[in-house]
Amino acid sequence: MTICACGQTDRGLLRPHNEDALLISLDHGVFAVADGMGGHAAGEVASGLAIEAVREVLDRPRSPEDAMPDLIRRAIDEANRRIADRIQLRPEYRGMGTTLVLAVVEGERYWIAHVGDSRAYRIRGSEIRQLTSDHSFVNELVRLGMLSREQAARDPRRNVVTRALGSGPSVAADVVEEVAQPGDLILLCSDGLNSMLDDQTILATARTAEQDLDDGCRRLVAAANAAGGEDNVTVILVQPAGSRVDTTTPTQPVTMPGSESKEGQD
Repeated sequence: MTICACGQTDRGLLRPHNEDALLISLDHGVFAVADGMGGHAAGEVASGLAIEAVREVLDRPRSPEDAMPDLIRRAIDEANRRIADRIQLRPEYRGMGTTLVLAVVEGERYWIAHVGDSRAYRIRGSEIRQLTSDHSFVNELVRLGMLSREQAARDPRRNVVTRALGSGPSVAADVVEEVAQPGDLILLCSDGLNSMLDDQTILATARTAEQDLDDGCRRLVAAANAAGGEDNVTVILVQPAGSRVDTTTPTQPVTMPGSESKEGQD
């Protein structure tokens, strides 16, 4: 089976620059979105460092003895270390950090890992399923039954994350394994997408272009901007069991100038 993937990042309509970054590596089935935090404390530096660490650890040949969850956690630990080291060297960067969501695809199996509130979804036919659980203050309140999901979507604290790369000497990543079916789509995104669009709108928009992933990414970004574009927005669509290879997709980290708390800086 071949893997198809495309991605797009945009600063949105309100942010002065883009602190998101993304990675697409078809050769090794590695895909990631990082959403930098810190604004003037250089969130774009943190997201770039995270993507580069993921690329260096995961975007290379693997040994049969390598356990994928261990490799993924090694990549995330390395990303966290590089951000911490940069803060030590540049005190003006104190307070910067980044969320991270990534997918590693091997045949029908794939692994999803995340830190923070960037998300992974699986689109299968007429259904969309969120594969990650936000590491955020309001999601914790939802989990405890203190807020409904509808209330959480409007809560002014919704951008406050409880985990991020760069926030401490170590970070705990959630890692899950999934099995793909033909026609499945994996969507990775920064919260600039899901903060503007509900799940059903994301599903409907992605499905209109599921045979053209590049068009699907453009439509998702355009829909987020049409809904207000309040944040940077980055999306990657991956078809694990695709029927074609998109050789135009970049395989290097991508950051675009454009746009903790993530309190207004995300």
